[in-house]
Amino acid sequence: MKVEELLKLVEAVGASDFDEFVLEAQDVKLTLRRGRPGGSLVPQPEPAPVPAAPVPDQPVREPGLVEVTAPMVGTFYRAPAPGAEPFVQAGSRVKPGDTLCILEAMKLMNEIEAEIEGEVVDVVAENGQLVEFGQVLMTLRPCKP
Repeated sequence: MKVEELLKLVEAVGASDFDEFVLEAQDVKLTLRRGRPGGSLVPQPEPAPVPAAPVPDQPVREPGLVEVTAPMVGTFYRAPAPGAEPFVQAGSRVKPGDTLCILEAMKLMNEIEAEIEGEVVDVVAENGQLVEFGQVLMTLRPCKP
């Protein structure tokens, strides 16, 4: 984008009623914000430091366990349909490609598959729970070769 084009955009936004204008094109990101008329900056006292929250005790995990984490934000389901048997539960043996659970994201059902051969130790997420990217869904104990 050329400088002349940017200047025309700045003038156009300045003549408009917009409070904020954002443009993203190719390798350019432009954000224009208009100050509020009549507003003045009032010095604010500096906030007191907030003490750090205590770190909750992490459960002691068995060494060598593999955590299966959510590859996306979505709703966690243990079974293919309401009332159906769960794909896996604690003690289930799995091999690569076996479906462990489903994450629903944007009305799409995404099957989460095992990447290793092993045994399900714990299913951490609750059925129907909204999970975040990277959140632990379950833990597996790899099979010894």
